[in-house]
Amino acid sequence: MSNTAEKKALDANLVNALIRATSEVMLTMANTEVKVKEVKPQHGYTSGGDISAVITIIGEGGEGMVGLSFPLDLASTVISRLIGCKPEEISKDDRSDGIGELANMISGNTKTTLSAESNSTYKLSLPSIILGTDHEITGPFKDCPNLLILFEAEGKPFRLQVSFKFH
Repeated sequence: MSNTAEKKALDANLVNALIRATSEVMLTMANTEVKVKEVKPQHGYTSGGDISAVITIIGEGGEGMVGLSFPLDLASTVISRLIGCKPEEISKDDRSDGIGELANMISGNTKTTLSAESNSTYKLSLPSIILGTDHEITGPFKDCPNLLILFEAEGKPFRLQVSFKFH
């Protein structure tokens, strides 16, 4: 298999693993069904929302970033289900910790799937949490493949963006 074909296969494996992990984690941990609305390439790594978690992923074949971004009201709903309280009882710290934990679980599930499918090992950073209405995240992976995965939960959008630079 050529190097280019291997990269395309890894891209498909990565995208499918992220979609599967996001759907499973949101359903099992936060009792929230999600729908994939769109998967599209995006030039440069820019992700935004009201609250985001960003995790770096490093593997034998390259390195990248995964960003999970939510509008504030959806984040409160999802995290309230995760910890078992009402959305209005969620504090700023609860929301930040909860979104970070969701990102950890999604990335961890993705890492496990990718490691099993490719016989490669991956390392994940702890999540960095970004807060602020309509914030934008840019990253160091501007000249490599970037993919935006748009989801919907409870009739509201959220997004997961992945960027991966191959060695």
